[in-house]
Amino acid sequence: MKHYYYLFLVLILLGCENNSEDIYRYSKIISQSKDYPVYLDMSEAGKIQVIAKLPQSAPFKILSNDRYYFVGEMLKGIHVYEKTGNSVNYLCFIECRYIKDFELTNNLLFCNNLVDLVVLDVTNPLQINLLHREKNQFNRFTSYSNYWNIPYVEGKGIIAGTERHVLTGTVTDQKPSLDFSEYDQRYGNLTTKVLPDSWFSTHPENDKPYVGMINVGTNEIYTYGQYNSWAICTYRSGTFSEREADFWTTPKGNYSPPYYFSDSHPAKMFYQDSLIFVLGAGYTNTGYSDCITNNARYLLTYHLNFPDFRPMDITYMPSMQAFFVLSGQSVWVALKDSGSVYMKSYTDYKIATDATSIFRIGNNVLTLGNELKVYSPTVNALNLVKAYPAISGTCYLKTGYVLAVANVRGLFLYDINNLEAIKPLQ
Repeated sequence: MKHYYYLFLVLILLGCENNSEDIYRYSKIISQSKDYPVYLDMSEAGKIQVIAKLPQSAPFKILSNDRYYFVGEMLKGIHVYEKTGNSVNYLCFIECRYIKDFELTNNLLFCNNLVDLVVLDVTNPLQINLLHREKNQFNRFTSYSNYWNIPYVEGKGIIAGTERHVLTGTVTDQKPSLDFSEYDQRYGNLTTKVLPDSWFSTHPENDKPYVGMINVGTNEIYTYGQYNSWAICTYRSGTFSEREADFWTTPKGNYSPPYYFSDSHPAKMFYQDSLIFVLGAGYTNTGYSDCITNNARYLLTYHLNFPDFRPMDITYMPSMQAFFVLSGQSVWVALKDSGSVYMKSYTDYKIATDATSIFRIGNNVLTLGNELKVYSPTVNALNLVKAYPAISGTCYLKTGYVLAVANVRGLFLYDINNLEAIKPLQ
């Protein structure tokens, strides 16, 4: 009987020892962290309002209708000048704090507002009317180049950052992970009104979101589509509408869409002399320009590649079948190959220039920067006709024989009827 008692006692002790080991091995207190997205509250970033005036420091684009000039100020808004005969009067400033491009059709102003496309009625710029906001218009490259997007979640918006939260609790072999359900409910919809500094650089045109808008002479505004396509926008009879014109399928629309390079992104797009110009930048110091035209039989896209620089601006001279390009340091010419969409030759004129704009008037090429210069070009030389040190600016608009130039001092108009005697309009 005594032997059975000792055996029973040993079994009890062994059982207690096993239970102690199970608790030690499979139950412990740990801390785990989880990152929650913080979504941008667009109530401040998306605000558009009219204020009396703002100093003009970085104008990048000029547009006009029959009554007003509109001068875009990078990442700030649009200065409005009223036309008064041969002069202009500053009228007001339309604050659109994250604008990088805009277009005009009659009295409708299409603007990018960070990632959104907004349509404004500027019949009376002092009392603008926001007609429509197309959310995430410039941040939806879902089918191609998804890395072009600022991270976002459909239905919640763009992600401005993350917030880490730490949970401490007990895990076992049956529940090896902590239960974050309470934290998910508490931190699942975090918002901020602060935009990350990392979104902005000294060259906003190279920052996300990549925007581009052109008016090709109709009431339709072309913007970048979702996949090698155009997103063609209209606002008629109080209704905003949009259609995708795909490059690979029919119909193609009136123009071929921009050609995307896998290692590059578009930095500037404009319409000039019946050509769509798309200027792009690579991740290194490389660049390209797609020059898209439309003839009677088929669509053509001329590809210009620059291994050593990113093009700042470009213009086309039909009489020479040549593209003239600003490299940031010099002026280049690229001659078309009649049998190909690629260039036959590239030539650096080796003319030092700080110009930011280049354009054509007749058979002359003009550059604009700290001064305006008029050149007569040949294949091998760019001959200076006349320089105008008193005319300077960062952007221009040519309408007939009137040249509008914007700089930090304001907007100025010049008579360009005679390129050897350009004079200000009073």
